[in-house]
Amino acid sequence: MTLFPTWQFDLDRHEVREEVAELLDVVDDEVGSRALAEWMTTATDEGLTPATMLFDPATKDVVLAMASALTPGTAAANGANNGGPKGKGGKPVPAWVPPPKGEDSGAQHAILLAAADLFARKGPAKVSLREVAAAADVSYGLIHRFYRTKENLLMSVMEMLVTYGGDRLSEEDDAYAALENSFGADVDSGQFGRMLTWSVFEGTPPDRLLNGVKSRGYRNQIEALWNGEDRKPDVRAEFDSNVLASLLALVGAVWNLYEPYLTELADSPDRTAADIRREVTEMLQVLVYATRPNR
Repeated sequence: MTLFPTWQFDLDRHEVREEVAELLDVVDDEVGSRALAEWMTTATDEGLTPATMLFDPATKDVVLAMASALTPGTAAANGANNGGPKGKGGKPVPAWVPPPKGEDSGAQHAILLAAADLFARKGPAKVSLREVAAAADVSYGLIHRFYRTKENLLMSVMEMLVTYGGDRLSEEDDAYAALENSFGADVDSGQFGRMLTWSVFEGTPPDRLLNGVKSRGYRNQIEALWNGEDRKPDVRAEFDSNVLASLLALVGAVWNLYEPYLTELADSPDRTAADIRREVTEMLQVLVYATRPNR
C-alpha cells in the first residue's frame, strides 16, 4: 500500500509487520490502496477494525478471508461494519462460505484438478497454495476464499477422487465388470493411490485426510451379486501360485500402514481393527482355496 498508515508497522522493530504481506497476497491487485486502507480502518459495531483483527492470531484468518473476497471499487463499501456480502435477513455471510452451487464452479474444479496433480506428484507437504494457484491459473486469494488452508484443500481433493472413483464403479453392470474395467485402469491416473501413500508417510491422520468420506466403489455390485443369481466369473482354468503368493505378501506388507486409512473409507464405525484384519485374513484364505488347481 502507498498510504503508509501506522498500523502496518511494528514500531518497536521499525519494520513492516509480516501479516501485511499476507494481506496483500490475498487481495485482488485491482483493489485500490486507498479503498483497502479505508476498509482496514473501518470499525465494527464492537469497535474492532480489520487492522487490529489482522494482528490477532485468533481472528487473522477471518480478516484474510474477508479481504480475499473484496472486489475493485467495493472495498470501502464492504467495510468491516457491514461484514461484506449479506445473507437472508441482512445478516453478514462469512467470506469463506462456499459460493452458491454453480457459481465459480469452473474455477473450483480447476483448483481441485491442479491440486490433485501436484499433490500426487510431489506430496502434499511439498506443495504450496501458490503453486496450486499458478497451475490452476487462478489468484491465490480465490483459493484462500474457497479453502482457507492446504489441509482443507487436500481433504476436498481426496473427496473428489473417492467420489469420482465410486461413481465410475457404480456405472458398471456388476462386480466382475467393475473389476475388469477398473483394476489397474487409468481411472484417476493413480492420483488417489499416490496421494494416499504420500499422506501415510507424511503422517496425515486418516480422519483429517478423508474427513468422513466413505467409499461406495464395488459395494453396490457386490451386494447385488451376493443377493442375486449364483453366477461365476469367466476366468482362466489355472492360476499361477507365484502371482498369488506375491499378492498375499504385498497385502501383508502394507496392511499396517494403510489399514487406518482403508478403515476410515469403510462404513463400519463399530468394528475394531483386529476384527477387520481377521476378516481380511479369512478372505485371503478363501482366495487361496478358490484358485487351487482342479477346483
